[in-house]
Amino acid sequence: MATAVTQQHGISLHDRWHSGERRMQDLIHVRDAVQNSSSYFRPFLTTQMQDFVPSLNYFFIGTLDREGRPWVSILTGPLGFLHSPDIKTLEIKTRLHHDTNKAGQNDPDPLFSNLLNGETFKDGKHMWGGVALDFTNRRRNKMNGVLYPRDVLAADQSSGDLHVRLTVEQTIGNCPKYITIREMAPSSSSEATSADETPLQNGTTNADISHGLTEEQASIIKQADCLFISSRFIDESLPDQTSGMDCNHRGGNPGFARVKGRSLVFPDYSGNRFFNTLGNIVNDERVGILFLSFDTGDTLHLTGRARVLVGKEAQALYPHAQRCVQVDIDDVLLRKASLPFRMRTKELSPYNPVVPSLQQRAIVEPDEGRVMATLCEITRHTEAISSFHFETSRPVHHRPGQYAVLDFGTFNSVGYQHMDPEDPQSLNDDFIRTWTISSAPVRLPQSKHGSSEWSETSRFTLTIKRKPGGRISNLLHDWNLNSTRPFIVPLISTGGSFTLPETKAGSVPPSLPQKVALISGGIGSTPFISMIRGANQADSPAVDIHWVMSAPHLEDTLPQVLQELGAPASPSKQSKMRLSIDAFLTRESPPSSAAAAPSHNMDSVRIHYERLSSMELQKTIPDLASRSILLCGPEPFMDAVRQYLHELDIPQGRILAEDFKF
Repeated sequence: MATAVTQQHGISLHDRWHSGERRMQDLIHVRDAVQNSSSYFRPFLTTQMQDFVPSLNYFFIGTLDREGRPWVSILTGPLGFLHSPDIKTLEIKTRLHHDTNKAGQNDPDPLFSNLLNGETFKDGKHMWGGVALDFTNRRRNKMNGVLYPRDVLAADQSSGDLHVRLTVEQTIGNCPKYITIREMAPSSSSEATSADETPLQNGTTNADISHGLTEEQASIIKQADCLFISSRFIDESLPDQTSGMDCNHRGGNPGFARVKGRSLVFPDYSGNRFFNTLGNIVNDERVGILFLSFDTGDTLHLTGRARVLVGKEAQALYPHAQRCVQVDIDDVLLRKASLPFRMRTKELSPYNPVVPSLQQRAIVEPDEGRVMATLCEITRHTEAISSFHFETSRPVHHRPGQYAVLDFGTFNSVGYQHMDPEDPQSLNDDFIRTWTISSAPVRLPQSKHGSSEWSETSRFTLTIKRKPGGRISNLLHDWNLNSTRPFIVPLISTGGSFTLPETKAGSVPPSLPQKVALISGGIGSTPFISMIRGANQADSPAVDIHWVMSAPHLEDTLPQVLQELGAPASPSKQSKMRLSIDAFLTRESPPSSAAAAPSHNMDSVRIHYERLSSMELQKTIPDLASRSILLCGPEPFMDAVRQYLHELDIPQGRILAEDFKF
């Protein structure tokens, strides 16, 4: 029986997994790990999502044709074409791009016909699934719901006019894994191909693909580093959050998806292990796929029947994947120059497996060209928390607060196993890990233009908490540096946007915000340790930081580190940072902590023997409303703090958050 859970707005949630998702979770042995994750799904748009969607110029949506086959479309428009007037509504009003040079060649986007004449359900409603994704920062929110006939206000395929009010039934924030960072580049008439070129082949939904895709169609797939897939499992006897459509992003290095005759195959890399898409496929084989050419503006739409390949069958195609998807293509539609913009690639995802495909295998950088990180020192803080100091084979660049991505695959001696009763979750482990860097590079002096940067460094530190059952965290904590075997792993990347925000462009000289509030829970303190170390340098701009941390016990606050951060600056250091620290201990009583505090020289830290609340937060930081707020910690902690900030009337736009979802 479904378990009811009440979230904000008083809307009830429940155990929303359907039979296909459960079968996939059982097959990969992760059912127990995700059984309580239904609370991640919400039957409404959160405040953050409502603020997010108007900032987008594009939105990906899956709809059904009259035969019930899914198709994926990309909707485009000016900022604000997509907005949410209330938590249950997503309104879209735009005129979809039509390249005049392609007049008469392109068939209409399937979306128009699907919204008017596609498969219908109770009360004449249509199903939809969508994903709001920002390529500039990898932010991604997934959602689905229904469209009632009364809410189709305009759907004119001849003009491209579209105005609909989508009813939202389910949303979830997705991690940024495998998403390529891109920047917008408006299309120009000079980029459009002339109208007298070779007519479009197989450019209709009635295309004959008995001999496979055309070379032109296949070339779009071969260059792609992402696709969008729409799937379905619709049973109207089930709750809204269990039945419906799904649309989501899949990514990898260019060539991660392959054409095999009349079929398409692509890997399913490790993710949140919910298996919404694969679970739908288990129950209903029908899927829609969209590929984009960001250089030409072409879009390739496919619909077909999919099946999930697992284990050896998948690894025969993709050595780094435990699962892959094979789609037998039934119909294809290529629309030339249908996007009103072009996008430039800035950064492939650091999570992409090094050798995801045969194409990539030929161009991957050899091991000797990669940055290798050697573990050279370990600082033990508590039984569960240690700092691991690495030296790199060549200097790397990072900013305080950013993360490091490392590949621990060399310590994977398991290989493929169908069953592992002792450690079933290891079957879904790619041995790639991300941790925030707790050290800070050296700030360079300001240039004559008023800007300053961070120097490259050949040393960085990760402060890591031992995770029960965690293969890599336990490996690190148990490592003996006196071992004859050196601990050397590839450093895939450093990155992230969770840093102290700089002042807006045009400010001379640029500086960090004058007032910042840092709020952390547990090991979520690590990015703030790095930020404070960076701010406490002579060449860093003036900043006033008030840090509020929550931890179970005094030792979990890392007293030695706090002592270092809170120590008075020497006259020669010339730091322009002002720092206040308040620690809320949730499982300590005053007598034991009071005795321990002096031994750690914690005079610079105010200790509170209680849980954080909105009242205590306001009392601790009286000028909170005037500060930029950075928030980091486990999701339950961050949800609670967001609620405190909401009670204190702090706008969502003032809050920058980082969590541990990937």
